[in-house]
Amino acid sequence: MKGGGAYISIGSSTSSINSMGSGSGSGSKMTLGKSVKMYLTIFIATTCIYMVLYQYHMSREPFAPSEVGKHQEKSSSSSYIASYLWSPMSLLMANATTTTTTTTTTTTVSSTTTTTATVSNAGQVGQGSSSGSIRTVSLAATRPTQASSLASASAGGAAAHKTAATTTTTTSTTPPATVTTTTTTTRANPIAKKGPASTSMSQSQLDAAHKIRPTFVAASEPPPLYIITPTYRRPEQLAELTRLGYTLKHVANLLWLVIEDANKTNPLVAHTLDRIGVPYEYMVAPMPEKYKQTKKAKPRGVSNRNRGLEYLRQHATEGVLYFADDDNTYDISIFEQMRYISKVGMWPVGLVTKTGVSSPIIRNGKLDGYYDGWIGGRKYPVDMAGFAVNIKFLRQRPHAQMPFKPGYEEDGFLRSLAPLDNDEIDLLADECRDILTWHTQTKKNPPAQALNKTRYSNTNLVHIDKLLVRP
Repeated sequence: MKGGGAYISIGSSTSSINSMGSGSGSGSKMTLGKSVKMYLTIFIATTCIYMVLYQYHMSREPFAPSEVGKHQEKSSSSSYIASYLWSPMSLLMANATTTTTTTTTTTTVSSTTTTTATVSNAGQVGQGSSSGSIRTVSLAATRPTQASSLASASAGGAAAHKTAATTTTTTSTTPPATVTTTTTTTRANPIAKKGPASTSMSQSQLDAAHKIRPTFVAASEPPPLYIITPTYRRPEQLAELTRLGYTLKHVANLLWLVIEDANKTNPLVAHTLDRIGVPYEYMVAPMPEKYKQTKKAKPRGVSNRNRGLEYLRQHATEGVLYFADDDNTYDISIFEQMRYISKVGMWPVGLVTKTGVSSPIIRNGKLDGYYDGWIGGRKYPVDMAGFAVNIKFLRQRPHAQMPFKPGYEEDGFLRSLAPLDNDEIDLLADECRDILTWHTQTKKNPPAQALNKTRYSNTNLVHIDKLLVRP
């Protein structure tokens, strides 16, 4: 056939060419073959070594979560062999992480010895656990590493979550400031993950859930802040606490005193505070019954704030007190400014009354009165969000407290700090020329209607319904 003849012709030509160059070509082919075999051998041997090292490392020291994610991402986007080519780099990065962790652990053990001596001396000099307890309160918030729990409710004004299984304290002394850090860990049975068809989680399971709670330790620098936030049960409660909490999370050396107008703590509130991760104390302080029964305006938040003042007199020795309502908006720079007030500090508050702002009046650099939509015969017509008080100055006035008089709470409290001259008041926010806090108010929402549990049983709505706050 024609095609066959062509094939034979080409083969004949090829054979003749090969025979002509057999003498010189066979040697170069052998050399090339040896080179290829050598390089393949080196490549395979190197790859095997990397694989062995990688597997050895994985068996001895697991990757950090961030490195595991990086390795998996690399493996999913490339071939099986490419994932092992990536392993040496991951190995080096993991080793670097291990070295850093080892160094930190060594430092912590060394510091613990110093702490033991410090606490012992404090116990000999101090008056007991109450006077020294502020030394065991967290320099900064630590984020919970596992699911936060719904804390069990406690009655009678006692602070929630006081049971701790492990307490580790570290102290480092550097002139002129001393910084003490305490981490308290509370462990219980974790919540098992349930599917949509699972039975509803019992209250006992919620109360016994696993939690790692951030704590607070008063440090000398920067001066600690104690934020008192009164709250009460309403549909917007958790939303407003969440908004304020994540603002406070940006502020260092801060303890958040959340005090609810109730007879017992609310597990939903405790769960929200745990999830936010700001060091806190959750307490209750119900309004006295005689004020609940009145048909006139009720002095809301007074019992809460006075309970906070009582706590600070027992536990705090230095720093600054600030009343931060959960429905306000705050620029975090105001918290850094208020740390250093000597006695009392004041600044403007926006969105207050018909004037749109409540502010001290500054003339020629001095306090010369107050600008507010309602003066009402008050000596200090200021908003609750517009002033802060130094703790040492407060402790010098043991009878200072807030009166149960609606509309005059701020004025009555500032009057109880007497003697207090105008030139002793620090003027913050660029000498009261800037607005860094606003008296915003959340739209009132009606209570959520009851869930039809017959229709929506075995759905996620059963779980969500438990998170709704109803009066």
